[in-house]
Amino acid sequence: MKRIIAAAAWMAALAAPAFAQFSGAQEGQKTPLQQQYERQERDQKENEKAYNDQMRRMKAEKPTAKSDPWAGVRSSNETSNTKR
Repeated sequence: MKRIIAAAAWMAALAAPAFAQFSGAQEGQKTPLQQQYERQERDQKENEKAYNDQMRRMKAEKPTAKSDPWAGVRSSNETSNTKR
């Protein structure tokens, strides 16, 4: 009888840490890894939104005149030619 009680106590002592690891997940609490993934996903969505907003602003700010960085290198008769 003592052996049965000792074996049951030993099994309960070994099972307690395993039960403690999974008890939080069953109560609706999130693991640190799940929290990290959610945080990364939220940050990624914020970055994409900021990027898309910036792209819309840049498209709205169309340049008024096209600049020609090589204008000083070309001769005057080449600038009057049309595109080929």
